[in-house]
Amino acid sequence: MEFKQSLAQRIIIAFALMSALVAGAFAFGIVATVHLVEERLISSVLGGDLQRLLLMDSVSEWSHRPRPDQLFYYSGGRDDFALPSDLRHLNPGFHEVFREHLSYHAMVEVVDGRRYVLLQDQSDFEERERVLFAVVVVGFVLSLALAVFLGWVLARRVMAPV
Repeated sequence: MEFKQSLAQRIIIAFALMSALVAGAFAFGIVATVHLVEERLISSVLGGDLQRLLLMDSVSEWSHRPRPDQLFYYSGGRDDFALPSDLRHLNPGFHEVFREHLSYHAMVEVVDGRRYVLLQDQSDFEERERVLFAVVVVGFVLSLALAVFLGWVLARRVMAPV
């Protein structure tokens, strides 16, 4: 009698572990892909936008103004263009910045000793990312539950003739 339960338990555990391994690999792959795509695509778009702004000779000649969801700052800038203190520490390159309750992606460049920062509001993107991660977690949990159920059904069928 104990052998039946032990074998049944081992079948269920094997199903659960295999499902955890496969579902975990897929979940990790999805999360890693989202982060990689986010960083590469957004950094290339922000970098291009920042380069277009830097190619203008003066602020009055900007033909490519920042989009409505973008903020542009530079060291030595006046009024709305003055570089805020919370952005001065950023190294050149791509960053994720959280200001107040909003999420921004930042592209930082240093040209002739002057620091330029272009921020893009990513609050909507971050919300969609949170929903995607919640779906991944729910899918992982559901696949584990399904694996345990299928293991239980299989264990009962295997043990029935014995």
